[in-house]
Amino acid sequence: MSIAPLSAEVVGLPQLAIPDEVLGVGDDNINFFDLSSHHRAKTALAFGVKMRSTNAHIFVVAGEDSGRMTGTVEFLKTAMQQLPDVSDWIYLNNFISSHRPLPFRLPAKMGFRLKEVMGEFIDGMREVLQKTFSSPAYVNEVNSLTAVLEGDVQAKLDKIQESAKSKGLYIETGVDEFTIGTIEVKKKGKETDKLYTSKDIQEIREQIGEVTSAAHLNNRELSKKIQNIKKEEAKKVMDKLIQPLVDEFSSYLGNWIQELQNDILDHIDDLLEEDLEIEGLPGKDERYAVNLLVDNRSNASPSVIIDPSPTYESLFGSIKYRAAPTGYTTDFTMIRAGNLHRANGGVLVLRAEALAVSNELWVAIKMALRDQVIRIEERHRENSMPMLDAPAPESIPLDVQIVLVGAPMWYYTFFFNDPDFRSYFRIKADIEPDLPNTPENTQIYAQLIRCLAKNRAAKTIENDAIQYVLGYSCRWTNHRELFSSKFEALSDVVAEAGVVASEEGAPVIRLTDVKEAFYNRRLRNGNMEDRSHRDIESGIILIDTLESKVGMINALTVLNTGDHQYGMPNRVSVRTYVGEEGVINIERLTELGGPIQQKGAMILDGYLNGMFAQKHPVSCNCSLTFEQNYGEVEGDSASLAELMAILSSLSQIPIRQDLAVTGSINQFGQVQAVGGLIHKIEGFYRICKHRGLTGTQGVVIPKSNMVHVVLRGDVTRAIEEKKFFIWAVDTVEEAIEILMGTPAGKLTADESYPKGTVFASVMRQLKDYQKFLDRHPKTA
Repeated sequence: MSIAPLSAEVVGLPQLAIPDEVLGVGDDNINFFDLSSHHRAKTALAFGVKMRSTNAHIFVVAGEDSGRMTGTVEFLKTAMQQLPDVSDWIYLNNFISSHRPLPFRLPAKMGFRLKEVMGEFIDGMREVLQKTFSSPAYVNEVNSLTAVLEGDVQAKLDKIQESAKSKGLYIETGVDEFTIGTIEVKKKGKETDKLYTSKDIQEIREQIGEVTSAAHLNNRELSKKIQNIKKEEAKKVMDKLIQPLVDEFSSYLGNWIQELQNDILDHIDDLLEEDLEIEGLPGKDERYAVNLLVDNRSNASPSVIIDPSPTYESLFGSIKYRAAPTGYTTDFTMIRAGNLHRANGGVLVLRAEALAVSNELWVAIKMALRDQVIRIEERHRENSMPMLDAPAPESIPLDVQIVLVGAPMWYYTFFFNDPDFRSYFRIKADIEPDLPNTPENTQIYAQLIRCLAKNRAAKTIENDAIQYVLGYSCRWTNHRELFSSKFEALSDVVAEAGVVASEEGAPVIRLTDVKEAFYNRRLRNGNMEDRSHRDIESGIILIDTLESKVGMINALTVLNTGDHQYGMPNRVSVRTYVGEEGVINIERLTELGGPIQQKGAMILDGYLNGMFAQKHPVSCNCSLTFEQNYGEVEGDSASLAELMAILSSLSQIPIRQDLAVTGSINQFGQVQAVGGLIHKIEGFYRICKHRGLTGTQGVVIPKSNMVHVVLRGDVTRAIEEKKFFIWAVDTVEEAIEILMGTPAGKLTADESYPKGTVFASVMRQLKDYQKFLDRHPKTA
C-alpha cells in the first residue's frame, strides 16, 4: 500500500475563473443579497415586509463582518418604495388641558405647510387687529363709551361737591382717592363758625363710596363692552384670515381649529402684544406654534431608520428644557421625536446586542409593540421633584416594523428564551456564513469586489487580484468550494490594498497590492504566533523535525487570540508498561483535558481492545500526555496522533519526527475530519522552514479534509518543488505506513498478524505483558 502526497493544485488557493461579464466596469447596483448565502434571508425579509400589518417583526441572524447591516438596510430601502407614503406628525397646544399636548397625523410635507399657514395666520391676525384697534372709528367708539361712563361719574361727584360746600366742606379728587376738606368762614372779631358736623362728613364719605363702587361696576361693564367689540372685530377679521387653514387642514385637525378660534378670541390682548424674546422664556406666539415632530418632506417613501446605540430617549423621544431666570421651563414646543416616531410607517433597524445589554430598553420596546403606541415619558425624572408645567403628551399610534440584526449567539441565548420575543419577532432571516463558489456566485462576488474597490479605494482592480481575493475568501471558510460571507472584512482588505497601490503610485489595485495587504494583516496580528514559534526555534519547547523516535509524535493544534488563528506542533508522548488500566490520560487526571479530549482517549481504548483483545485482554498501561502543555486541552483532533504513539511504544517501531499528524479516529480505525487544517499545516511548515527544508518533511491529514486545505503561496510552492508534502489518509493502517515506514498488517486466517508488521509487534508485546501478569498476579 503506497499513498501519493497531494499535489500543489489541490491544496493551494483555488484558481476560479472570472466570468467574462465582470471583466468590464462593475455594476453599482449589485447587492450582498444577490448571493446565494443571502437568498434565505432575502426571501424572509421580503415576506416579513408583507407581514408588517400583522405586527410581525424580523430578526436578521448573521455572523460578524457579513455585511448584515449594510445589506439589510439596502434591501429594506428598496422594499419600502412599494409601501404607501409616510406621514408627518405634529404636536399642537391643547387649549382645554394645556399639559396634554395633542398629536396629529398629516400627509408628508403638510406638517411644514401647516407651520407656514399658522405663522401667516397669526401674523396676519396681529397686523390687521392692530390696525383695526387703532383706527379712528374704533377709537371714537371706545372713547364715546368711556366718556359716557366718565360723565355719569363726574355728574354724581359734582352733586356731592355742591352738597358738601353748603356745609362748609369740599371734595378734593386725587389719582386713586378722594379727600374731604373744610372751608373756613371768619366773621369780624369772632371765631370761625362751623357749618358741618361729623355726621355730615360721614354721609359725604358714604356718598363718595357709593359713586366709586358704581364706577367700578360700570368700568367692568365698559371693559366687557369693549372686549365684545374687540371680539366682534376680531371675529370678522378671523373669519377671512382663517379660511386657508380651514380649507387645507380641517379634515386633519378636526375640532382643534374651532378651539383655536375660541382661544384667540379669549386672548386677543395677548395676541396684540409684541412677542418680545426674553432669554429662557417662551414667547407668546408659542401658544399657537406647530411642533413639527416628524418632518417627511424629503422622504418619498417610508423611512428605514438605524439607531446604532439606542437609549430610551433616542427611541421614544424626550422633553427638553430651557434655562430661565426663575429656573428651568418647558412647554409642548420642546417635545422632541425619537427614532420610533421617525420610523413610524416604515422600519426601525436595531443592533441586537445593544438591546441585549439593556433589559429596561428591551422591556420598553415590548410594551410599545404590545400597546401599539409611542409614549414619551421622562424616566430620568422618576425619582425627582415633578415640574408643574412639564407637558405629558398624548401618545402617538405606533405603525413601525422593527428589524433586529445580530449574531446567532444573541438570537439563541438572549432573545429566543424570551416568550414575548417569539410573539413579536416571528420572522427569522438567516444569512449563511458561506456560499458555494458556483459560476453564478463567482460572477456576483467578483462584481462586488470591483464595487468595493471603487467605493472604498476609488480605484479599479485587476482581474488576477480579484482571482486572488476569491481564493483567499475560500481560505477564510476553510473550504475550497465555499466563499466566505464576511464581506466587511473583505471590504477592509480591498481598502488596504488600495492604500498600498496609492503609496506606490499605481492607478489600479494589482495582485502585488492585494498580497501585501493580506501579508500586512497577518504581520499586525501575529505577535503571539511569532512569540510561540520563537520558543520552539530556541529549543525551549521540544519539537523534533528530523530522525525517528519511539513513542513520540508531532501532533498539531490551533490557537486563537481573537483576531488571529495560528497552528503549533505539540509533542505527544506515550510510555507503555505492564498493567491492566489501559490508556491513562494524564490530561484527564490533572483536569486539563476537556470532555471531548477525554472522549477521544476512551475511543483509543475501544480501538485497542477491538483490535488486540479478542482472545485475551489488553494487558498494559499506556501513559499518554501532551508534553510541555500547561493549559486546557480540548478536542479529539489529536486522537490519531495519540494512537500512533501508543502503537509505536508497544511495537518499539519509531515514528518519523519530520512529519506531523492531525485527525480523529473512531473505534474501527477510520480517520475522521478535524478543524483548523490550514493553520495546523502552515504552523508545522514554518518550523520546518526555519530549520531548513529537507525534502522529506510534511503533514498527514484525514482524506475527508482534503477539501478544507487552502494554503498560502509559500507553502504551495514548497509542495510544488517537492520540499514539503501532505498525505491524506482514510485509515489508521494508511497512517501507520507513512509515519512508521512499516506495514500495519492484516489479520490472517489463523487470527494472527504477519511478521514484520506493526500490529504483529504490538500483539507480541501485549502477549508478553499478559504472560508476566499471569506469572505475577500479585504484582499486577
